Amino acid sequence: MKISISKKALFLIIFASGLTTYAFNYNAFGFRYSYKETAMPAPVKMSSRLERLFATTKLVCFGRYALEVPVEAKLDYGGVGDVDVFEDHPGGMKEIAAAALTKARSENKEMEVHFNGEGPIPNSWQIRYFPSESKKERGALMYETYIHKGTHIFSQRDIVLDGESGNSKVAERQRSFANRLRLRNEDEVPREPGYCIPHAFLAESTYDNQEMDSAGLFIPSLPDVSFSISSNKNAYADYNKDEYEKVWRAKLSLIGRINEAKKDQPFSYPSHTLLRQGKRDVHHWQGEESLIKRKDGSHDFEWALVGTPRDVANPSEFGVAMYTKVEHNKVGAARAASLSDDEAVALFDKLLTGLKFRVQVPGAPEGSYYFPTSGTPDTTRGK
Repeated sequence: MKISISKKALFLIIFASGLTTYAFNYNAFGFRYSYKETAMPAPVKMSSRLERLFATTKLVCFGRYALEVPVEAKLDYGGVGDVDVFEDHPGGMKEIAAAALTKARSENKEMEVHFNGEGPIPNSWQIRYFPSESKKERGALMYETYIHKGTHIFSQRDIVLDGESGNSKVAERQRSFANRLRLRNEDEVPREPGYCIPHAFLAESTYDNQEMDSAGLFIPSLPDVSFSISSNKNAYADYNKDEYEKVWRAKLSLIGRINEAKKDQPFSYPSHTLLRQGKRDVHHWQGEESLIKRKDGSHDFEWALVGTPRDVANPSEFGVAMYTKVEHNKVGAARAASLSDDEAVALFDKLLTGLKFRVQVPGAPEGSYYFPTSGTPDTTRGK
């Protein structure tokens, strides 16, 4: 079975963008939770039960990120990098490859298989095919490599890019992927550059891939709380650079989107209480946040960064969302929120502060990662 997101952890960042409500910036009018300085919220004291919850913590990792969480918490992976994971698959690599080819053929009858056989390393399988006649005319041969490690099967796809002569480069990339992948225990947080993926680690230090990552957190003692993270390093990479900086950066910002939604739907916004809204720095990431409480008592908190396309230290699309009163994948469905307003804000701030790069990446300043490339821990953990 291909690994999927647990129902206990919601990935609602995109869904929530349509529900997030707008309110004027009440800093000057004294909304409940304020900022002690620009982009830095005033601390909110954690309740005794949250103090107990965070008395013992651990690091969990996904993609290039790590997050400090209560020891009871469970990380649920969404998409991580370009790697698919078939967890405890009862069949084999050939069966999965055959299904992939069947699917490709159903999408385009002009699909043409070029190779279906053993892969570049032992216990691997590879298929190569032209997805369509137009791709064949361009020489865009698709590669998919499957690797069997332990009880899991991992796969990655690649394609001959425009401007590449022949298939040697994509074949080498697939061989490199196969050789760099290794199994990883759930509690292992590697101290070398690369991606944490379910059950495995992929060493990688070129930083030239798309790098789309998402994950969610489930805390058993707070079952109605959903906390999720999403990152896309190369989002908006096709935008004109000057236009992106002058026009789109502001439009794509969290508060910019809220303002636009307010303008488009002036009479249809659900009522809410604004708890805190404004610019919010998380380590070196200069983002924005909006923390609201819906009329039904659920908390709807978002933080977002609009970074720079292809900048691994500042991904162009980076967001965090937290909701309470969640049940059956629906915000507001639970009978009541398990957290008070103070507790919700304190929990959001605590988790957000614990989000860093696992290992230093180019352009990331000290304090924004847990481990430098030498593997020595960053002593700022938890601060």
